[in-house]
Amino acid sequence: MSGTGAESDAGSTTDGIADPGVASTPASAPAAWPASPPPPGRNRGLVVAVAVLSVLLLVACAGLVGGVFLLRSVENKVSSPTTEAPLSPVDDHRPVATPEPTESGAPAQQGPYASAYPATKSSDLNRVCDDNIYYPQSPKRAGKAPHPVVLLVDDGSGLRFQNGTYYYDEGLSKRVEETWAAENPAKVQLVACLDRVSTGSTIRRCKFDDPKPLTLALLHAGWRLRVYEVATGRKLLDKAMAGDDQKCPYVVLAGPDKKIYAEVSDRAVLAALRNLVKR
Repeated sequence: MSGTGAESDAGSTTDGIADPGVASTPASAPAAWPASPPPPGRNRGLVVAVAVLSVLLLVACAGLVGGVFLLRSVENKVSSPTTEAPLSPVDDHRPVATPEPTESGAPAQQGPYASAYPATKSSDLNRVCDDNIYYPQSPKRAGKAPHPVVLLVDDGSGLRFQNGTYYYDEGLSKRVEETWAAENPAKVQLVACLDRVSTGSTIRRCKFDDPKPLTLALLHAGWRLRVYEVATGRKLLDKAMAGDDQKCPYVVLAGPDKKIYAEVSDRAVLAALRNLVKR
């Protein structure tokens, strides 16, 4: 939508210890037998059979207890992902060894991240603002000034674009352009990211007449300016800025909500960037 804007005023227990009651000791068994020798014949055979059966039962019980130990050991290994040392029945308070950290458990890097390729397009520089990426192949902010910069704006649409006119107060020469709005991304030392982060009350209503009459509400807005060194990802500036350009714009892109937002003036942006660019 384009046209001339007019203004009007408008806001436990230890595993692995057997139960002493499971089997009695062999010394206690003869106390229940007769003191005299057993009678010959069938009774003697019966006693022998009972003794054999007792031994078999004792062996079976021992095997059952051993099976329980094995089952618990297997269960512990399945349920626990760490390799803990088993506790001894003698000393169940022995400290468990701490597992060594593994590669998979190492904390993820938080960035910034180095790009695998150099910056050759304007969209590559957008990644410095939005993806925590830097370009080691780019020149550092070092040596003699000026230090070339580009201004990349997100006005709340989620689409970042380069402002190529904000620097006009500095002059219109090719040298000035290459300093404040470099066309070759490979030569850029600084990226300035300007984002609209909040909105406020209505300042005024702006009337437009081309291609058809339309009135839009101009609202207060808050912005954030961040400046990064392209070659390292180092943040050099993080500044809150107000939308101080509160005039109705001459040309505007009208959204379905019929609202527009006060922008940061060109002079305010230049003032915030000047020391980083020219020193």
